[in-house]
Amino acid sequence: MENSKKFQQTFYEWAMAIQNGDWHSAEAFLAADVIVNRSSMTAHAYVQKLQKDKFETARLDLCIFDDSSADIAARYTFPSSPEPLNQGEEWTEQTLFTIVGDRISVIETLADTNNCPDLGSDEEFKVSLRAGKTESPDLRKFYTEYIDSINALTMREHFDEFCQDMVTHNYLKYGRDEYREMIESSFKEISGLHFTIERLIVNEKDQQIAARLGFTGVPTKEFRGIAPTGNGAVFSEHAFYQLEQGRIKQVWSLLDLASYRASIAS
Repeated sequence: MENSKKFQQTFYEWAMAIQNGDWHSAEAFLAADVIVNRSSMTAHAYVQKLQKDKFETARLDLCIFDDSSADIAARYTFPSSPEPLNQGEEWTEQTLFTIVGDRISVIETLADTNNCPDLGSDEEFKVSLRAGKTESPDLRKFYTEYIDSINALTMREHFDEFCQDMVTHNYLKYGRDEYREMIESSFKEISGLHFTIERLIVNEKDQQIAARLGFTGVPTKEFRGIAPTGNGAVFSEHAFYQLEQGRIKQVWSLLDLASYRASIAS
């Protein structure tokens, strides 16, 4: 517990330094060489990237601290995309951090346009959600069984064990069956689709889960507007979950479609 508080303090002090535009202090919270999306980067180079992306304008919407490790998941919303094609659009980043010693050392991030119709109502929803959640046992086991059910295509029989009657997925509300059918549709578009849990962060007290999921399969139909090429796909997702009374109530998800396109093109 003491280590957990230390990691939280390190992360929040780093986030505050960035928000204040104190880039020198922000760099001091990083390892000399940081692994960013599986490539090495000096701390100074990473801070320069944050400056270029105007990270000081980011709003920290959600933060999940793992119960038993130095892993942290964070969801940021930015008022304007740094990418030329999406400038002026609000965008979202979902990032996984690992602290080694007292320095942020490993960072995995995905970002995309934030398709939120009404941010105010989403904030109200999250407040009411926090008030209604209760703890459930062993979220790691819960999530592993949830993914196993998806891979085995036994969702129809078991999804009521994992999901509330209504699930909000990236601001859109679905009935449980609609949410299940949305997931099942991916198996019709990608032959042999398989989910692998690559990283898992859980907070039992707050009933929150963050996962980095890896996907493999061979697309046979258009997927997210991308036509199949006959080649296999390898890509990832960062999925964050809020549970209520032991079942999934809200999901924030970002897919790595850049990796998807690259893999099917090769």
